[in-house]
Amino acid sequence: MMTQEISLTFGPLEELKKIIADHPDRQFKLFLETDSNSEYMLLDYSGKKTIFHSGLNYTIEGVVGDQNKSTGYIECRYVTLNEDEQKVFKSIFKSWDSEAKRPTGLNSSVMVHSEKDNFEFLLINAWEDENTFMVWNNDRSNQMNQFGHDGNATPVVKTYRPM
Repeated sequence: MMTQEISLTFGPLEELKKIIADHPDRQFKLFLETDSNSEYMLLDYSGKKTIFHSGLNYTIEGVVGDQNKSTGYIECRYVTLNEDEQKVFKSIFKSWDSEAKRPTGLNSSVMVHSEKDNFEFLLINAWEDENTFMVWNNDRSNQMNQFGHDGNATPVVKTYRPM
């Protein structure tokens, strides 16, 4: 994912497959949500103007880790951050440049912010497997758990498997 922008949309598998077939010039990744096993997410990382109507368009702020290992267990972590929280959040993320400071089992991470709401951020984390994600997510020392979403004390976290 070396583009500067990404877009997401959600929908039934048949509709998302049609979008993929109708736009062979795009770079898509299709994911299945792990909790429902029936909800799908389509990510466009072509860097071209979005074709989605979801409004989920993001600018890439940073990338850490090996993007070639992004084929395992995927976590999408949505947070809403004021200016002070953004500084702390970005600092924690940047510390992951050092593999020694990166959470165990985290292969790669992409930090993006919403193009329409500057306070909305999303981490797309690729984990070795579900277990390494769960250990980190439930760890009291997980600094990313201090950031909430839309007035809530906790982030919105969704997990996916690539299709």
